[in-house]
Amino acid sequence: MDPKIFKAYDIRGVYPSEINEDDMYYIAQAYAQFVRPKKIALGKDVRESGPKLWVAAATGFIDAGVDVVDIGVISTDMMYFAVAHLGLDGGMIISASHNPREYNGVKMVRKDAVPISGDTGIQDMKKIAQKKEKLHVEHKVIITRQNILDAYAQHCLSFIDPQKIQKLTVVANANFGMAGVATKQMIAEANLPLSVKELNFEPDGSFPKGRPDPLVPENRGETSELVKKTGADFAVAWDADADRCFFFNENGEFIDGYYIVALLASIMLRGHKGEHV
Repeated sequence: MDPKIFKAYDIRGVYPSEINEDDMYYIAQAYAQFVRPKKIALGKDVRESGPKLWVAAATGFIDAGVDVVDIGVISTDMMYFAVAHLGLDGGMIISASHNPREYNGVKMVRKDAVPISGDTGIQDMKKIAQKKEKLHVEHKVIITRQNILDAYAQHCLSFIDPQKIQKLTVVANANFGMAGVATKQMIAEANLPLSVKELNFEPDGSFPKGRPDPLVPENRGETSELVKKTGADFAVAWDADADRCFFFNENGEFIDGYYIVALLASIMLRGHKGEHV
């Protein structure tokens, strides 16, 4: 097992040379031994190696006596939501976030969707996983499937008042990840008055236009040009696992993230006066 795959906030590497099914099995086993969950959520993003790695992780959990809730093809924030919404002991998504198509890995949380990082568990799991000592628990394991898209969409919509949404034209670039699916669901459910100019909305783990990362300047041109062409009011672009989004103004110019954070903080504080940011 390549020790370099254990990062500060996740586990990832090139598939299958740096991370493969055998590695994923023992990563799941290490999670089970370190966190000691009874039931976890297990999903995957759109990457082509996701299904094989999902099976390997599920097998690792099953052998360790952990019940698995299969939450399907999801975004990272949907995994976070599922753990809290379903009251589970933890969760894992097979994902390499914004990295190129040949990468894959995992992001993990414990109960209440608390993230597991390098200094809160990943390095401990590394030590366990590298030993490759199989944990086998005699337990009748239950695997269930749960579609969380509807509940997730309702949760996201709970943060806004649909009646206050203006008629706007918006360019939305999902970069072939799950953001397109979730965005369509929310707009349809709330009947939002938005004219959405879709870019790369169909999930495709081959990422045919290259690295799915809007933070890279050379990846912004398509979004920016469509804003100018359509006269859109603004644009939003996500990375592949949709845990990050970036905005463009009405001129197609990229807006640095700290401006968006400040704007969101001021909005949230209206309903949570005196809280820390």
